[in-house]
Amino acid sequence: MDQKSKTIIVGGLELGSDQPERIIVPIIAENYESVLKQAEKITHSAADMVEWRLDYLQSDLSDFDTLVGTAIDLKSTLGDIPIIATSRTVKEGGEFDYPGTIYVDAYNQLIQAEIVDAIDVEFSREDVEIGQLRSLTTNGDVTMIMSHHDFEKTPEKNELIFLMSQMAKANPDIIKVAVMPKYREDVMNLMDATIAADHQVTQPLLTMSMGDLGKISRVAGKTFGSVATFGSVGKSSAPGQLSAGELKTILDTL
Repeated sequence: MDQKSKTIIVGGLELGSDQPERIIVPIIAENYESVLKQAEKITHSAADMVEWRLDYLQSDLSDFDTLVGTAIDLKSTLGDIPIIATSRTVKEGGEFDYPGTIYVDAYNQLIQAEIVDAIDVEFSREDVEIGQLRSLTTNGDVTMIMSHHDFEKTPEKNELIFLMSQMAKANPDIIKVAVMPKYREDVMNLMDATIAADHQVTQPLLTMSMGDLGKISRVAGKTFGSVATFGSVGKSSAPGQLSAGELKTILDTL
């Protein structure tokens, strides 16, 4: 990562600096066949990156041979489009709570197979898990995104700044924060906090205010320091996501 210009390369794609705000599109499929069908549609979209939501697969995740096999086919289908593997737990808006060591083991299988370009690790995970995954990503040359999601509220500006500074101490490559606004002031708090944190931490930031009220944050992220945004091709993975095509048009205009 270039510390001065806050750029980072994920799977050959540059984020930050003078680059446009990148569009990440989720794959939210409940079986492996649907994963590949969604991927095929995404290749004809404005997506710059793909987030593969592993939590939608739920119990199938314990079948690591099938997981890796599908990941190989996914990578072949997507070509040069980088893949972020994401395990989202229920308390942070996900579909699965990962019993035992599956959270770390699933990521480990994909990293060892050299298939994914990045993984998303929740800041709320145990320190030992975060340490294990940090080691795996470093050894496997995979980007580690550390995330925090609040689907109930938006903390105060100073709380958000403190949160991102604490996340930075875990040494991720990218810090991601998504919060839910109740008032228009909440959206401004998220934007102001991102600007402030961008001056304080060395990592690139990926932040958003969710829902209809927060849509402006999804198209104006570059202005306040966010390097990417999430759009959809078909079903969205979070409230307030615009379609990838709509996002592309708006971002090009801006």
